[in-house]
Amino acid sequence: MIFHHCGIVGLGLLGGSLALDLRKQFPGMRITGIARRDTALAEAAAMRCEGVRVFSSVSRDLDAVRTADLVVLCTPIKSIIDQLAQLSPIFAAGTLVTDVGSSKRAIMNAAATVMPPAVHFIGGHPMAGSDRAGLSHARAGLYRGATWAICIPPGEDEAAERLIALVEALGAHPLTIDAELHDDLVAQTSHLPHVIAGALTNLVLGGARFDLLEPFLAGGFRDCTRIAAASPAMWRDILLTNRDRVLLALEAMRAEIDNWQQAIQAGDAPHLEALLTTAHQRRERLNQKRLLNADGSKGLGQK
Repeated sequence: MIFHHCGIVGLGLLGGSLALDLRKQFPGMRITGIARRDTALAEAAAMRCEGVRVFSSVSRDLDAVRTADLVVLCTPIKSIIDQLAQLSPIFAAGTLVTDVGSSKRAIMNAAATVMPPAVHFIGGHPMAGSDRAGLSHARAGLYRGATWAICIPPGEDEAAERLIALVEALGAHPLTIDAELHDDLVAQTSHLPHVIAGALTNLVLGGARFDLLEPFLAGGFRDCTRIAAASPAMWRDILLTNRDRVLLALEAMRAEIDNWQQAIQAGDAPHLEALLTTAHQRRERLNQKRLLNADGSKGLGQK
């Protein structure tokens, strides 16, 4: 077994799904769940996987992970940063600490500041999730087939290999990547779409004509706005901790929208058709190719 005792801090969709997968893959592993709310603790204590208790124990006390050799922080990013400082004095020597945050620079910088030399921090970001939050939506197999970004600080290659082995055991595809590049890429592919989905939802559903609009809210609108239903607290932290890259992406988006607006305003049919054709062709290419190595054998921009 790669790890013997895993502490999962934050029992929402990601933390709960991780616990389910760990219990299936490593039946003998001790799994400790940490949450603040009584309802989450009660739900976690009752969780079963094929008739077996998922969590060996649950607690609201961070000290419960003192003996864990793996700790995974699955809370919003600002909470992860706070928890790194709170937990750093109690981690045992040799503990591997990781997280699932969607922006990496702020977390990596915080870990570099507070982690004791004998404790290993490896940044993580599984590209998996749902527009539904909470432990009740956790499911086994959430991470299967997903890219799992891994940011390795200098000198932590050996510890990272253990995390990579765990990620592979869960059926995900580890991808080593520099935190700066990670945040630049996800600003475009994940964070910008969330802002757009939220803005579109507020614009269309915030007016007085909702009753008239409702019959016309068909597949296109629902597809474009699905992710706006995700956790506001989680996304607040993501957007603020990757603020500079998100702002650059928004500026580029404004320029792109201006291009479309000018074509429509001028009645420029060839230009408008060219924009639509380019979008169609690029989306089709996305359908036909895999953007990242399936086996995780090559990293992107890893220092």
